[in-house]
Amino acid sequence: MELIQPSEALELVHANGNWLLDRESGFSPVQLVAASAASCSTYVFEKLLDDRGIPYEMKKVLFEYQLDVYYPNPVSQIDVRFYLKTRDRDCEEIKQVFFQIAENCPVIQSLHPRIKTNAFIVFI
Repeated sequence: MELIQPSEALELVHANGNWLLDRESGFSPVQLVAASAASCSTYVFEKLLDDRGIPYEMKKVLFEYQLDVYYPNPVSQIDVRFYLKTRDRDCEEIKQVFFQIAENCPVIQSLHPRIKTNAFIVFI
């Protein structure tokens, strides 16, 4: 991977178009940390459900993060909310799989232990 700086903003080089790493015109590095945790959690959750043959439809995933109030204001918390459509009879099994996300997500495993990660399921 390569970072370049053709202007004031850094860019992460990608074959399908560079990513701007600037809060004003792209994504800040902190936003990318939170997005990485949310997307990895989603991939892991879907894989665990698919491996068990549990039918579901992932309607959307929302996430937010909080920064610590003290300098240097590191990420203190990441919340991920999964909106799933499934049959009522599969909800309990999905909840059991849900609790395996953190132990199977390499991004969450890579975060500092002080960063609290929370995940929630909303059945729709």
